[in-house]
Amino acid sequence: MRRIISIVLIMIVLATGIGLEVQLLRPPTPPSESDVNYPAYERMMANLKAMTVAAHPSGSKELESVRAYLLEQIRAMGLEPKVEKVTYTVTDVMADMFERNGVPDFENLPPLANGLSHKDNFQNGIRTRAHFDENDKLILQNILVKLDAPATDRGILISAHYDTKPTTPGAADDMVSVTAILEAMREQAMNSNLQSDLYFLFTDGEELGTLGAKEFVRSHPELLGSIDLVINFEARGNRGRLLMFETSDDNLDAVRYFQSASSHPLAFSFTKGLYRRMPNGTDLTRYLKAGYSGLNFAAVEGGESYHEKSDNFENLERATAYHFLMTTLEMADHAAQVPFKDGRKQDSLYFSLLPGYLVIMNKAVSYVLSAAAAGFALWYLIFQIRTGSLRLRIMIAELGRLLGWMAGAAVLSWGIVSGVTRLLHLSESTNNDTVFLSIFFVVGACALAVSIIRDSKLSLHESLAGLLPLLLLLIVGSAVLFQDISYLFSLATIGILVVTLLDRYRIGRWISSVVVGTVIVCLYAPVCWLIYVLFMLPFTPVVVAISVIPISIASALLATVSKEPSS
Repeated sequence: MRRIISIVLIMIVLATGIGLEVQLLRPPTPPSESDVNYPAYERMMANLKAMTVAAHPSGSKELESVRAYLLEQIRAMGLEPKVEKVTYTVTDVMADMFERNGVPDFENLPPLANGLSHKDNFQNGIRTRAHFDENDKLILQNILVKLDAPATDRGILISAHYDTKPTTPGAADDMVSVTAILEAMREQAMNSNLQSDLYFLFTDGEELGTLGAKEFVRSHPELLGSIDLVINFEARGNRGRLLMFETSDDNLDAVRYFQSASSHPLAFSFTKGLYRRMPNGTDLTRYLKAGYSGLNFAAVEGGESYHEKSDNFENLERATAYHFLMTTLEMADHAAQVPFKDGRKQDSLYFSLLPGYLVIMNKAVSYVLSAAAAGFALWYLIFQIRTGSLRLRIMIAELGRLLGWMAGAAVLSWGIVSGVTRLLHLSESTNNDTVFLSIFFVVGACALAVSIIRDSKLSLHESLAGLLPLLLLLIVGSAVLFQDISYLFSLATIGILVVTLLDRYRIGRWISSVVVGTVIVCLYAPVCWLIYVLFMLPFTPVVVAISVIPISIASALLATVSKEPSS
């Protein structure tokens, strides 16, 4: 009977943990007509529909129409926008690309079939990304609006780009941000008690290499001493909750500022580390390089529509659009009331655990946490060996077995992904949630079944013989290579050790196993989901391998409760 209860509890723990994280990642429901944000939401959606009729790359007549509409909306608020122009040639754009990415070795590339030189072919590629005139010139036009606070010259900049790729009307990337900022501007234009200057910037040329942001930084060196924080809005997908995916360095104050402002914060410090390792850039990249502090927001689910024709008004998830609006309104309102002070210059580790709650700690504290978790785990393992409860040989064998399970799960899922993508003719650079979740749950169920069968025959200490050494290695490895994700391993280790302390007390053991197991699943579930969302189907094996850790922990903690307490 106890074994059946254990299995039921494992299922409840996994379902509860995953269910809580589904709620964490789900965007808020769009407002009803009685909601205070409904008028702003309706205006935003109407403006979005009007400005996403067609693709509007830099220099195009379509962008002229969008710009005219945008300026009309701003002037209707009683504000006078400043249009700042800069001219770029194809050669200028190419030089900027080479400056950022390095100069290609054109001379050693094989000849092209079209007879063009590689340099000429490269320049033709630039011409397809925007509408240059007959002289290969392009005029970029940023739109800047400033709301002056009477008692300060310090302020916050809120930014988005209003140009698109030639292939897409850009409803998510980035017109939903533009229309959300319009509503924040409208609300704050009526605020007679601003405590911070508010700058609203709509950049041109982002899709050409963030050239509008580059020009803003170049032409306004004086603002580096006046703008305390830049809040940038982007999109890589057209659904899901808005993620704060990147910050400046020394970000403790900025992340806490975000937490204070937002009612639905979603952020993980590991995304900043991953993004910095990718060859990508947004307008915030220019601001950070110039020395500004900043926060970068984006919708990341639905990446299959990124820069595609399907990134249109009809396909944009309405809940996602509303979360853009909510976040922009809340950040602007908080900025209007509370000046940002970036005084401590300390870096942070942060992650969302439950809906509406963001865990933030000083980076130094995270290292202490890692050291404590590693120290206690090492003490526990040495104690078990010295008392004869475990043998080093068995511990090494169990660690090898667990690593083998992870490798086997990864290989199995890789085989399934390869077969399914060929069968359904799916591109590798796509998200298909049905395929991913099907593979994830099938392989996860197999791993869970194997773990339960094995752990139900062992004591708690025996079932942890491979897990704790693995977590110890991961703590040390992450501390050296990627501290932003170390909390996954240090908190899981501390939770496991708490359960071992309560192993003698039947009720305490049951309760602690359920609570710790649920929390660990809550920690791992969003990380697994975001890795899939960011890196597409080919990373399914990585996600599956990582998921073996929380599955094995839940099994070890709960499948062994039917055994007598360890001596």
